[in-house]
Amino acid sequence: MPTKKKPKRKPTAKTAKKTKKGAKTKKTAKRVVLSGGGPKPKKKKAVKNKKKKPTKGTCMILMPFKEPFDIYYEAIIKPAVIVANLEPLRGDSLFRAGPIMADVWQMIQDSEVLVAELTGKNANVFYELGLGHAIGKPIVLVAETMDDVPFDLRALRVILYDKNNPAWGNKLKNELVRALTETLLDPIESVPSMFRKKVKSQAPAESELSSRMSELERYVFSLKDKFTESEIQGRELKTDILTSLLRANSKADINRIIQYAISSGFTLKELEFYVKRYFPQKSAKNLVRDAIENRK
Repeated sequence: MPTKKKPKRKPTAKTAKKTKKGAKTKKTAKRVVLSGGGPKPKKKKAVKNKKKKPTKGTCMILMPFKEPFDIYYEAIIKPAVIVANLEPLRGDSLFRAGPIMADVWQMIQDSEVLVAELTGKNANVFYELGLGHAIGKPIVLVAETMDDVPFDLRALRVILYDKNNPAWGNKLKNELVRALTETLLDPIESVPSMFRKKVKSQAPAESELSSRMSELERYVFSLKDKFTESEIQGRELKTDILTSLLRANSKADINRIIQYAISSGFTLKELEFYVKRYFPQKSAKNLVRDAIENRK
């Protein structure tokens, strides 16, 4: 028997509204797709480069150059110094030619504060510590135990650390930051009273000639890393000539040295420059100038 088709229902008011809404949403969806619309992605805020604060100076670290101290320096001491807004320096960061002690002595003088790691009773550390105390530098002392601290220093404040404590590294870092910050706030109080008095150098007076010779030697050493071997030989020759000029006793000697200097590549302008720089006495300057004039 043929099946009877069900009669279509007449749309009610509710179904009519739903179909209208559905049609609207489809249309709007199509419009969105066609127009490339939709929710706009949020713009990423440009990250501004934060300007680094200028450091309050350098902090020289007096410690042995071996393991495990190298690890302590990189993981604990260096970060603590940077947090205290200081620039950390160690003696092994120097690669210049010439006497290392002269550079270490200069670093000690230039530093705002020193940190001395006394663990192991390293001789170099104590020598540099003594130099720092002698000129009244504020120094933060660090040691694993009081057995590492000599009797003469036990009256001073020492930061101790216990490696059996799992958090000893963070604890030491925080204590160093606090000690350095306090030292920078009141550097005078951080220096033991007996080291605050200014003392004149008791070194024997150096002759002016010897002083100039030392200056020449340092100058030559400083050039060794910057020039080729042939250039170094030329500069050493010039140093020999300058040394001879400084030691010359008569006008005849000076004339002879200047003739040799010019034949070796010196120009008169160079000679005049070095004479002005290295001859302290007017009489010596005049002798050389006269010799130069005779050559012109």
